[in-house]
Amino acid sequence: MESIERFVVEQLATWEVPGCAVAAVRDGEVILAAGFGQRDVAADLPVTQDTLFAIGSVTKAFTAATIGALVDDGLLSWDTPIRDYLPGLRLADPVVTDRVTVTDLLSHRSGMVRHDLAWIAHPEWSRAEVMRRLRFLPLGRDLRQEFQYCNLGYTVAGYLVDVLSGTSWEEFLRARLLTPLGMNRSNLSVDEMRADPDHATGYERRQGAIVPVPTRPLGAAAPAGAINSSASDMARWLLAHAGGGNGAAVMSPGTVTRQHTPHMLVPEDRSFPESTRYAYGFGWLLGQYRGHRIAAHNGGIDGFYSECAVLPDDRIGVVVLTNTSSGVGLGPAVAYRVLDELLGLEPRDWSAEFKTRVEAGRAGQGEAREARRISPDAPLPRPLADYAGEYEHPGYGTFAITVNGDALRPRFGTLDLTLAHRHYEVFDLEWHELGGQTPAFPLTFQSDADGFITALTVPFELSAEPIRFDRLPDARARDPQVLRRLCGTYAMGPVSVAVALAGDTALTITAPGIPPAELRPGRGLRFDVQGLSGVTVEFELGETGAVTRLIAQPLGVFHPVRP
Repeated sequence: MESIERFVVEQLATWEVPGCAVAAVRDGEVILAAGFGQRDVAADLPVTQDTLFAIGSVTKAFTAATIGALVDDGLLSWDTPIRDYLPGLRLADPVVTDRVTVTDLLSHRSGMVRHDLAWIAHPEWSRAEVMRRLRFLPLGRDLRQEFQYCNLGYTVAGYLVDVLSGTSWEEFLRARLLTPLGMNRSNLSVDEMRADPDHATGYERRQGAIVPVPTRPLGAAAPAGAINSSASDMARWLLAHAGGGNGAAVMSPGTVTRQHTPHMLVPEDRSFPESTRYAYGFGWLLGQYRGHRIAAHNGGIDGFYSECAVLPDDRIGVVVLTNTSSGVGLGPAVAYRVLDELLGLEPRDWSAEFKTRVEAGRAGQGEAREARRISPDAPLPRPLADYAGEYEHPGYGTFAITVNGDALRPRFGTLDLTLAHRHYEVFDLEWHELGGQTPAFPLTFQSDADGFITALTVPFELSAEPIRFDRLPDARARDPQVLRRLCGTYAMGPVSVAVALAGDTALTITAPGIPPAELRPGRGLRFDVQGLSGVTVEFELGETGAVTRLIAQPLGVFHPVRP
């Protein structure tokens, strides 16, 4: 292992990663558990074998194991529709809703796409709240049609644990996996990690420099990636999958076999023929490494990146934990070097090959951004104030826009966002919390036939239609006191209409020979008439706040009838 230690130190410099921890097992024994570099650059604190790192999506295999425990307890079946256990489950497609199973969720074949920004922006949402909003999130494919990686599938799996175990996924995981395995350093929240004196600070590359970044709380999506662990603890997890330790005490052979069994084909990348992945199990990508069967998974979250791999037939496992999410090549480069050593193979220079691809990708993103065509003759067609307001999507929540000087300022949950005008009514919505290139989503404002802004769309998901946020009515149109002032009789010559309250926050309009129709608020005091496409009612107020006239488009102008 001495050559491995020298190699790791070299790779920290190559990939500009402050620190990492590595664990390796073979034939039921821990061969390596050590820390390298710095867990905190400013304080000059070293990484140890017990330093806590966020492991990100490596958590998914743990969640799959908790589901296996429920199956072993007779509380759940792998292939029974989830609706049998969660009658309130609703997805965007009712046919998928009735058929989807926990096997579909764990192997990313449910038809759901990521929709990550919905839950990332709202860490305060509970798993029950996320479950309620699933019905409004468009699917990308039909059930079992295609592999689509989806953190929300593991969020639903965690909610199943919440409901069927009678406790939270977090407590169930501790009781059934972490504690019996002796993973006593591991925890499940940002607060717990920060409270531990031996934890790593996360770093990212921003504007060409490696800088510290906040650790992201996952909230409801914890079953998809919230575990924080160390090299010493993760060695015990490797033993549970590669043979040895007390893995048999916490996972039945059937559960382990299912995790390592292909359940869904994945698009195979043949760039590296000696290391391929062709299928997904439960929390593990499955394939071949230099002729040996491998189950592996990586995990990336703000400031951290991890790589975990097991060769089940060879009783070998390795995990690499790093505190830089932008140094993604170090994890697999070190993991593969360890595998080469333990298999007795001539080491391959994986680092150089990964480095070439990563640098090409970074350069390509920058070149594509510079090459974007923006028309210089397409200025903003209306005042900024016309775009300000609140826009809502039932699955994503509220997207607010205000005017800040000579620019629009977006607010969507806790995300750090900016808006820059591209052309016409298209803006670049930039998210500033990711390392490397800042992603820019084209945000497009939509207007109606009268030119009023009614919605905005953002393609948050490449596999689904752009997400449409509909503009919420102005506050006045939701104020019961204002609505009461709008009620009354209005006349246009011999023709009259009556406006009345329906409850505290809705209005109806009645015309001769026509039953009452609900008025749906739009911009200002302009309302759409339900059931009459293209017909609108707008109230104009005088200086005293009283209605001076009612404009019904395209029918005519009505004036209030005074008592």
